[in-house]
Parts: sequence; C-alpha cells; structure tokens
Amino acid sequence: MSDVPDTKNRWPALPYADWAETCAALHLWTQIVGKYRLAHTPWANHSWQATLYVTPRG
Repeated sequence: MSDVPDTKNRWPALPYADWAETCAALHLWTQIVGKYRLAHTPWANHSWQATLYVTPRG
C-alpha cells in the first residue's frame, strides 16, 4: 500500500459553519413537505404514509 491518500474517492470538506443557514432552510422545507404529505395522503399505521424516500436525484 502507498502512503499517498486516495484523492479520487475522497469527499470534499463540508464545514458546518459555511452551510448552517442552508441546512436550517432545508430542514424547514423538509418539515413543510412532510406536513403536506401527512395531510394529503390516506392514513396508514403510525403515519407510515408520510415517509419521505431518499433517492440519488433527491
């Protein structure tokens, strides 16, 4: 093995302070979408109808 770091597969640095406002906005919008889905879909046990599914496209 080499001591050279594998830069090809490394994730970029993401300091929280730089995107804290974006994180807060994303959190609020996700809550709005969840509340909308909860109100506009038929009821299922334990609110399972309101889950949000993560996909590669968002």
